[in-house]
Amino acid sequence: MRRVLVAARVAVVLFGFTLGAGEKRPLVLKYSATCPATGILADGCRALGRLIEETSDGRMITELYPSAQLGDKIASMEGLVAGTIEMMECASTDLNNYDPVWSVLSLPYLWDSPEQAIQTLTDPEVRLVLEKYATDIGFVVIAWYKLGSRSIINSVRPVHTPADMNGLRIRVMEDPVQAATLNAMGGSATPMPWSEVYTALQQGTIQGLENTEPVITGAAMQEVAKFMSLTRQFIIPDVTLVSQRLFDRLSQEDQEALYEAGRRVMVEWDGEIFGPAMDKALEDMKAATVAINEVDRDAFVKAVQPVVDDFLAKADTEQKALYDLLVRVRSKY
Repeated sequence: MRRVLVAARVAVVLFGFTLGAGEKRPLVLKYSATCPATGILADGCRALGRLIEETSDGRMITELYPSAQLGDKIASMEGLVAGTIEMMECASTDLNNYDPVWSVLSLPYLWDSPEQAIQTLTDPEVRLVLEKYATDIGFVVIAWYKLGSRSIINSVRPVHTPADMNGLRIRVMEDPVQAATLNAMGGSATPMPWSEVYTALQQGTIQGLENTEPVITGAAMQEVAKFMSLTRQFIIPDVTLVSQRLFDRLSQEDQEALYEAGRRVMVEWDGEIFGPAMDKALEDMKAATVAINEVDRDAFVKAVQPVVDDFLAKADTEQKALYDLLVRVRSKY
């Protein structure tokens, strides 16, 4: 059944505040994130929090809970739907835990660049479709973030071709398309919450992971993995979500304040956060003596094409419609 309701979603939950006209105390929005307290994602969360306070003239403030303090992504999503958590940051593909249509964004080599991905996803035609899917679950999308291209870092050897992936246990997000992709690339996909990855890599439960450079170094993965191979198989923007339960209780003025903060943080992200974070990530990898190499991209694209073909052959009507829409609109960018 699509959009299956888990137990937490059907609970009746009341917010611990009143939104009457005479309310003077700021409304505190609990902001859940699985990222560490420092690094690019935390910087983005804090920037958005500052902008929410500014655009609402202090009527709303955020309280950031990094490092999965309020639970992993699935638990945090359940909190948003139930209304026990007001905001969260996650990968856009994490939404497939509630609706498989979002798995389209997990397809490998879907985009030519992170910029093309963001431009397509925020194109008015695409944005309206995705926002409808989000609100059907119980989420309001207020911002998208480019994070670069996701590549392989591991503790064993450099990867140049799919054959070099043989035997490597690689952490992936809890997403069947991404797992199938890493298996097709020659590795052994191991779905795992992000909060568990460092320890698993340190203990040898996995030999590697795939992510973007700023996220990798923000979590200090370069301390325990020394081979970065630029496979660039996924470009998956992150997204900030607000609980629909919260949003519906806000005044129109405060709803617009959230949207305005989202628009402004995307500009700040592109101009002041992402570029310096990429530069610092490369510096941190160099300081940690991580070897970085290019790969035979064509070989990887060929290896994962059956994953794309199989997905589209089994896709339902909504997944096919979204895929066709993305392919059509991305040609503009």
